[in-house]
Amino acid sequence: MEKLGKTETGLDLTQSYLNTEKEEVMSKVIIDLDAYRHNLQVVRNLVGSYIRIIAVVKANAYGHGLVPIAKCAERWGVNMLAVANIEEGITLRQNGIKIPILVLLQPYDDELSAIIEYQITPLLSEIDIAKRLSEIATRAKVNVPIHCKIDTGMGRQGFNVDTVVTDMKSIIHFPHIDIEGIATHFPCADEKNDAFTLNQIRVFSRLLNDFEREGIPYEFAHSANSPAIINYPKSYLDAVRPGLMSYGIWPVKEKTERMVLKPVLRWETKITQVRSVRAGSTIGYGKTFTASRDMDIAILPVGYADGYRTQLSNKGEVLIHGTRCPVRGNVSMDQVVVEIRTSHPVKRGDTAVIIGKDGNEEIHAEEVAERAGTIVYDILTGIGPRVLRTYISKEDEEGRETS
Repeated sequence: MEKLGKTETGLDLTQSYLNTEKEEVMSKVIIDLDAYRHNLQVVRNLVGSYIRIIAVVKANAYGHGLVPIAKCAERWGVNMLAVANIEEGITLRQNGIKIPILVLLQPYDDELSAIIEYQITPLLSEIDIAKRLSEIATRAKVNVPIHCKIDTGMGRQGFNVDTVVTDMKSIIHFPHIDIEGIATHFPCADEKNDAFTLNQIRVFSRLLNDFEREGIPYEFAHSANSPAIINYPKSYLDAVRPGLMSYGIWPVKEKTERMVLKPVLRWETKITQVRSVRAGSTIGYGKTFTASRDMDIAILPVGYADGYRTQLSNKGEVLIHGTRCPVRGNVSMDQVVVEIRTSHPVKRGDTAVIIGKDGNEEIHAEEVAERAGTIVYDILTGIGPRVLRTYISKEDEEGRETS
């Protein structure tokens, strides 16, 4: 793997700050773009060559970096990108993304003009928003593609299943509005043979048949998120929306050996100090840990301000020289203390792996989430903006993604 020439943070840092020496001591995540491409290919192999892929890159690409991941997905050949809001869509356009962008959150009225200006596709859930967008598009003399979301059981955004046929029949008469896509979303697809999900698929399929019978035109339908891609092939329809699995995280409870996803993100930091404490010494705010014996400890420059959760206090582990080293005391805003368990000499500047592999040991993001009592989405998207993002790839110079 080669390290790419540029890095990304959420902070306005000068180039002199981001020099090599600084990078050696900062907490950073290393994003493997080859692994991301591999996972997209896993999706392609599962769904087949005729199903469109809408790569979900919302929430800073699940903490992996919006623009570099989007550029990688576009170059690989996804059909569309999905973001959460208009701001994310505008960011992609301003960074040269050309392929269609779907905004998953219904826009506010004052964002409708931006949809036209930046050629972004909204996912709508109300007929009134479609009407107002039509009025703006008519004045601009442009046609705007939209997707319409139907609530088949998620209980969030969406047209009501009882009125959606009538609503769609109205929308198709709005000038300069084209219904490109029809969508729904599953809350329980991680459960195999889940009766609720199976009913959602039936309801959505029935509505699509109703649209055809009523002469309501649309280009393609999509419903499958990452769990559904694994568990519910009948939900593929015309397009799928891989999110979590594209980042190498297994999205369902039952794993299969026939499919290998590669983790895309590795989180590591550098030890800032190594010292010894005597038996009876306490560590951290609240004195929640008392050393039962003399021990060596390492201080890491990462804390809950970086996304390393307070719930990992006295529960988390990191890898130092391939050995699991437990967190001792409460996680602070900017620092974590770990007990050194490795027999290998440890010094300031050595690497501590928070998520990733080191030697024969590996800490998965799922494990960190379980120890913190939360979900893996929470861990990945919670990695803070001051954590440096670095991108690696085997591609040649022309294929390199940068921030």
